[in-house]
Amino acid sequence: MTGGQAVDDLEFDEALDDSFEERADHVEENVIKSGTVTGDHFDDIVRVLWARGLVLLVGPRGCGKTHLMRYAWLKCVDHKSHPFSVYTSLNRYLSLEPLSRVRTDANGLFHSWVLARILEGAQETFRRITGQSDYDVGVELNVEPGQLSKLVKALERNFQLDMGDESLHRALSVEAVKTILANLAARSGRSRTVLLLDDAALTLSPAFMTEFLDILRVIKSPEIAPKCSIYPGTTVFGTRFHADHEGRTVSAWTAVDTPGYSAMMQTIAQHRYPEGLSGVPTEASTLLQYAAFGIPRAYLTLLRSLQSAKPTKSNMAATVTKVIRAHRDNRIREFRSLGEKVVELKTLIRVGEKFFDGIVGAMTARNEELKGKREKATVLGIEAKEFDPLSTRMVDLLAEAGLLHREEDVSHGRDRTYRRFTPHLAALIAERAFSSGERGTSLSSIVEFISRQNEKHPVRRNFTTLFAAQGINETLKLDLPPCQNCQTPRNTEKQKFCQNCGSKLVDELIYNRIMEMEINRVPGLTEFLIRKMEGANIKTVGALRALQDPGTELRKMHGIAQARSDRILTKIEEYVDEIMS
Repeated sequence: MTGGQAVDDLEFDEALDDSFEERADHVEENVIKSGTVTGDHFDDIVRVLWARGLVLLVGPRGCGKTHLMRYAWLKCVDHKSHPFSVYTSLNRYLSLEPLSRVRTDANGLFHSWVLARILEGAQETFRRITGQSDYDVGVELNVEPGQLSKLVKALERNFQLDMGDESLHRALSVEAVKTILANLAARSGRSRTVLLLDDAALTLSPAFMTEFLDILRVIKSPEIAPKCSIYPGTTVFGTRFHADHEGRTVSAWTAVDTPGYSAMMQTIAQHRYPEGLSGVPTEASTLLQYAAFGIPRAYLTLLRSLQSAKPTKSNMAATVTKVIRAHRDNRIREFRSLGEKVVELKTLIRVGEKFFDGIVGAMTARNEELKGKREKATVLGIEAKEFDPLSTRMVDLLAEAGLLHREEDVSHGRDRTYRRFTPHLAALIAERAFSSGERGTSLSSIVEFISRQNEKHPVRRNFTTLFAAQGINETLKLDLPPCQNCQTPRNTEKQKFCQNCGSKLVDELIYNRIMEMEINRVPGLTEFLIRKMEGANIKTVGALRALQDPGTELRKMHGIAQARSDRILTKIEEYVDEIMS
């Protein structure tokens, strides 16, 4: 092995270090139980998750929705006074999308998949409460042991269904599931059931979302309370589901100015990543907490990035700034990825990024004016009457990526209501909005600036001035997918044939776009490993997932043993789950 290869292998092993886990869906249960921060905000959310009625838990990725759901579930399992709690994740919903090309009942198969996932979760809860580790919920449906999990796998992998799968698909119904849940709850000594349905936004498949909401309407009852985690604003409920009437909406996103915010973040790090705090000055840790913008996962990631950079006392400020700028850039990249996954959003994403830059510029300019005072400016106000469906969708997409935090609307006079937003503090820090125009501003002075009270009124702007400041002269619109043959944009939504080459136009599958993403897009894979995989003709995510035995194929590469190949596959599956959710 050459010296360069040895270095690459070392970097690779560090990149795939599994001693620290940021995503709550992969965190060990003992960490969830012992490492969950208690306090008014989180305690209130957990109590809502245990309560009766439908609840929509709202927040961007990484704000703690999954962690809170898993914590609520584990507490229910351990305490007889709590309801029979079922936890399941719907994050693989998009993998069922290709079924629409080969089955006329694709929505029906999705319906069965959701019910099967719920029953799998119920089976796990029942096993834990009763100690019956060999219990198979399939007995309630008169099917063979393991048949339910087999159907779930077949649907997620787009395998052809055999007779047993088809029979189970026909047997699954909401009423049957309700009866089974009531039966299992009673046998567990619980009087009612709570369904914790994680990753239920389904934002990339409106048809599946409509089907899912129909399930919610039918399955909820005084004895069964669904709780669903969704994204802020971009979850499309359709015309038959009215969120305000069906249940409660609760935010899991903690605002930076929430009392006790810094203490909460510090406690999370002490529980989840104590070594990340080692040697980090208080002002550096506090600034990273602000840069995390209310997202616990982001704070842990920032600490990890800082530790990896191995800063010295003399370059601590420069290193912290570099880490925050990289975090800002990653948030922008995540926002752009929405346009890559959904073609119709490309214009909204492109304009939205410039719009966000305009907000950051306005805030930076205003804080320059406030540098001699004891106030700061972090809130932008836009009159509500300026918003139309497309501008609202654009702003909601920025919220989904965690770039804008929606504050409470405020009224000025009878006819003037302002929608208020706080842009991501990492972007403001990166643009030196709190540095008072001084190049060598210390971390402590930046923290002091951010700690000031917001000025009484928001920085008021309108779309026209923000767009003009950024040179935006294009009209907001939803884009149409191009011709698959020649890539010529379509003229109309109802167009059947390409006006350039005459090819028949077909609806684009978002799932296929994700599978076509190049393998070098997966975070944590080194150039050395990527070259090896591409040399084996594994150039896309789909190419790897299409292999019958991908682990064996990876182990054929020099220097890739079983443990390392397993960790590679885990990273890629996590990446796919993340962008599909």
